[in-house]
Amino acid sequence: MGLGESPHDIHDTAPRAALLQQLRHGDRELPEALQAQLLAAGSASIPGLIAILEDALADDEADHGWAPVHAAKLLGMLGDARAVPVLLRMLACYAVIDGYHQAAEDALVALGAPAIEACLAAYPTATHEDLRSGIVAVLSRCTEKHARIFQTLLAFFEQSTELGAIYLADYGDPQAIPVLSEKFDALPLDDSDDSVMANHIFVELRSAIEQLGGQLTAAQQVKAERADAPRRRFAAQMDEALSRMRIAAQQRPTAQAVSIASRGQGGVAQKPRKLGRNERCWCGSGKKYKKCHLALDR
Repeated sequence: MGLGESPHDIHDTAPRAALLQQLRHGDRELPEALQAQLLAAGSASIPGLIAILEDALADDEADHGWAPVHAAKLLGMLGDARAVPVLLRMLACYAVIDGYHQAAEDALVALGAPAIEACLAAYPTATHEDLRSGIVAVLSRCTEKHARIFQTLLAFFEQSTELGAIYLADYGDPQAIPVLSEKFDALPLDDSDDSVMANHIFVELRSAIEQLGGQLTAAQQVKAERADAPRRRFAAQMDEALSRMRIAAQQRPTAQAVSIASRGQGGVAQKPRKLGRNERCWCGSGKKYKKCHLALDR
């Protein structure tokens, strides 16, 4: 019998191992019964769940399926601080758009205070871009308004303005409005690039300012309109192209036109319900909506 184990623990080891094995071979949906059993085991489930994440980290090129996602979720729900180090390593190992990275973020948020303290301690020495972004994403979802959190978000904003503006808006502290406004004024417009995303940074800055309850000045409004002009032209071109497609479909009622009509007006697949900024984008890219099609949808 191991140190600290009771006869009841030893008796439960085999069934618990079977549950973890079932988790390793599970599908996208985590069965409610399996989740309930692992949660009911409490702290006894922690080592096995951490082992699933360790295995993924040991061979990040292999396909580990949905097991690491479910393991991270359960660790967050169990609320044991022992999970924090391995979850932080997940942030560094996987790209921001990866499902494992997102699962680790969600678990750290669920863990609360222990995870927040670990994130604050890790950020100053974090050199890996995905780790830094992941830490700030976790901090931005903290409901507690804390000076150390706010300063960390500002530090990230200075290094990654566009993404930093999103995280400041998510955090929801109006103290950020003057900083965002100052950056809006300081950044120059790129008039040499006529692409839709050339001046997208101003879209995110404006969105963050307004989301926090601020307003653009008259001069900033003019700048914002100039920055958004390529997107508006692109949208107008798309509307014109779709209009031509509708007219052509009406004039040629072929099977192709019927197929287009069945998918939605103008042949464009209908988007799902209105998404929150932190939900997966409707386009299937795997990215958060705010980092993908939110600006173009607007």
